[in-house]
Amino acid sequence: MILSIGLFSIIYFIFAYGLWFLFPRFVQIRFSRIPQIKFVSLFYQIFYILFLIYSFFVFFKLDYWFYIGLFFYLAGLFVYISAIYYFAINELDKPVTGGIYKLFKHPVYVGFSLITLGMAICGKSILLLGLSFLLSILSYIVSKYEEKECIKLYGSEYERYQKSFKRL
Repeated sequence: MILSIGLFSIIYFIFAYGLWFLFPRFVQIRFSRIPQIKFVSLFYQIFYILFLIYSFFVFFKLDYWFYIGLFFYLAGLFVYISAIYYFAINELDKPVTGGIYKLFKHPVYVGFSLITLGMAICGKSILLLGLSFLLSILSYIVSKYEEKECIKLYGSEYERYQKSFKRL
């Protein structure tokens, strides 16, 4: 039986957007609301939609590539869900520094990058791999702007959090 990678997109959609409805505070803080990166946000959304649509035309077989990709996909889903959870339970006037945020400075982007990488590997698709790479680069650019916004919002508390990653 050959199945579409689009199945993984549907599962991601259910978790990602389902969690956003469970934790509406997370939805309020979106990178597209930072004026300096509206252009980056537009490209991010275009590549994201292309990735999702194309994923329905890529099929996988249960071989070792599938299991390698599944590992990355599930790891990414875990990181992504953990990030949203810790973001949602955090106090609004403090930066999120607990849980998965102790391991990754930007776990939502790390999780999403792992999810898309896993899907590309499962489907053995160079195009999905390229789109995954582009989305990861755009996420990195967005994260740099978000860090500046967090410094404005949280000041020295966020700067201490940033420094904790530089020691590693």
